[in-house]
Amino acid sequence: MKRRIESIIVIALAMILVGCGSKTQRPWGTLKECEQENTKLLAQIQTLESNNTELTEQVNTLSTLDAAARLEALETLKKIRIGKRTGFYDKDDDGVQETLVVYLEPLDTAQDYIKAIGKVKIQLWDLDATSNEAKPAEWTLEPAELHPTWGGTIFAGYYRIKIPLENFSDQKKDYTLKVAFTDYLSGKVLSDQKVITVQ
Repeated sequence: MKRRIESIIVIALAMILVGCGSKTQRPWGTLKECEQENTKLLAQIQTLESNNTELTEQVNTLSTLDAAARLEALETLKKIRIGKRTGFYDKDDDGVQETLVVYLEPLDTAQDYIKAIGKVKIQLWDLDATSNEAKPAEWTLEPAELHPTWGGTIFAGYYRIKIPLENFSDQKKDYTLKVAFTDYLSGKVLSDQKVITVQ
């Protein structure tokens, strides 16, 4: 009887151990997924370490260079030029030139067209008017407003700024157009002017 009870206890313990063991064992598919995830994470760590090394080297290199020398070496904005097609236009063919279109050409140190980022101020001057009426209009475009006006061809690049004119004289007259461009990279303010005529 004693041996029988011992046998039952041994069998019960064996069943308990087998049951516990089955709970701690993972299926083969789960282990395979863990290995793949581990491999993926190791690859990401290596990529991040490589990027970190490159950025550290870049920061160290830049810290040894003179900021003014770096800026001078860049192909920065050298001048701005009011394009030939700048003028007053009659867009709706009603005989009144109600739109001013300014073609602004930014040029770098190599005299190539460059999409410079900055702010532009446009002024119209009537040099024959009295001092109170000498500047009939002025507009300022911030970088966010200027950015969408960029365009050009394979030979040229320019900002094409269209300005609607309200209560503007339709009499034939010469105006002096003045443009000032503030370059946000260098901080320089460059300007140009041109005589345009209401036809």
